[in-house]
Amino acid sequence: MFTLQAESHKNVTVLRYLGDMLLPDVPQFSRQLEAYLLAPGIRQVVLDLSHVNRVDTSGLGVLVSASTKSRGHGRRLVLLTPAPHVVELLKKVEIEGFFPTFDSEEELKGFIPDTAD
Repeated sequence: MFTLQAESHKNVTVLRYLGDMLLPDVPQFSRQLEAYLLAPGIRQVVLDLSHVNRVDTSGLGVLVSASTKSRGHGRRLVLLTPAPHVVELLKKVEIEGFFPTFDSEEELKGFIPDTAD
């Protein structure tokens, strides 16, 4: 079970993911994430993964699929402060470099100034 909390900024949406990112969560998470990524006027979605309790490869599959689809529409999925176990799984499946990733909100604001609005 999970919750997505959205913060709208100019051309950027920040989503805070709270809960598990497991197989039962995949269909709903995929629909919600895609809706944010393809929303009019949005160029980037920043996904805060600091409060992910548990994650499995199906959850990561949603991220890869959404990122690939959004790139086809000229948009970008960015990861923010992934929890340590998320980082470990990204490394284990050898996709840690697939996503732009920021370790802090300050670092993110330096690269994506719209999130400071």
